[in-house]
Amino acid sequence: MKRIILFVISLLLFSTAGAFAQKFENESELYPKTVPISHIYNNTNGFRIDYIRQNYTLGTFWAPIEWFRGAASVGAISYGDSAAYPYVTFYYKDGEVDHFRLYLIENPAHESWGFLDPNVDYSGEFPPVESKPEISF
Repeated sequence: MKRIILFVISLLLFSTAGAFAQKFENESELYPKTVPISHIYNNTNGFRIDYIRQNYTLGTFWAPIEWFRGAASVGAISYGDSAAYPYVTFYYKDGEVDHFRLYLIENPAHESWGFLDPNVDYSGEFPPVESKPEISF
């Protein structure tokens, strides 16, 4: 009798373990990575974003304005006034940046905002519109 009960219990344990090992349908394929922004510079062609890496050095990436247009855009901007702002979240899918979202302070007079010299041509700094941001953490 003890063997039958032990067999039934072990059968139940092994059968439920398989159910939890399956990948759930609503499980996200995206991996978010969030970093604080030191400064963001506005330009007619887009933005220059200086972010703080894990080792507390500055990294820079350029985001063309076209990345923020349309339904299938690579970038999005959310404005707010929280103490955590400004920051950027990159969403990775299959090891590459899928899209990103900038969380910026709405007031352009805030110390995190800056403006690039309008007399300088920065068009060579911006990556092609078809590309995605390349970030080093």
